[in-house]
Amino acid sequence: MKAKLLFLFLFAGLLSGCTKNKFDTKPQIKVKSVKVGNITDQFGTTGAVIEIELTVTDKEGDAKGTIAIDKVDTASIPCPANTLLQDIYQIPDFPTTANQEVTFKVRYATITLIGYGLMSGPRCQPRADTSYFRFTITDKAGNVSDPVSTDPIAIPN
Repeated sequence: MKAKLLFLFLFAGLLSGCTKNKFDTKPQIKVKSVKVGNITDQFGTTGAVIEIELTVTDKEGDAKGTIAIDKVDTASIPCPANTLLQDIYQIPDFPTTANQEVTFKVRYATITLIGYGLMSGPRCQPRADTSYFRFTITDKAGNVSDPVSTDPIAIPN
């Protein structure tokens, strides 16, 4: 009986020691957080801001290619003007290492702000803009991540 219990504990320990490596040649993206709010610029203009924090892992550490961003309207009565597809940006250069995990912040605003992509406000008045964002990363070697999406976000007017 003791031998069976010992074998069971050894087998369980062996299984718990085998974990899947989270690093892959194809970049992996996860949405870490989403922040939505309003901001007023120096001219008194108020607009909405969205900050989405993404975590990206890459086995070779070359996730500094491009990021493709889609903003897709999710309203029950769709507004095609609120959809933005294939907004592509070059990822800024950063130090790399193998098996790297980096955090990116994607920022959009409905008014012109330094450091934010411009996203016009709701163009199908009077209803609010409710959309989700979808992200895909292409690393320096041309490997493309699976797309990842946020939950629908109500963008303030």
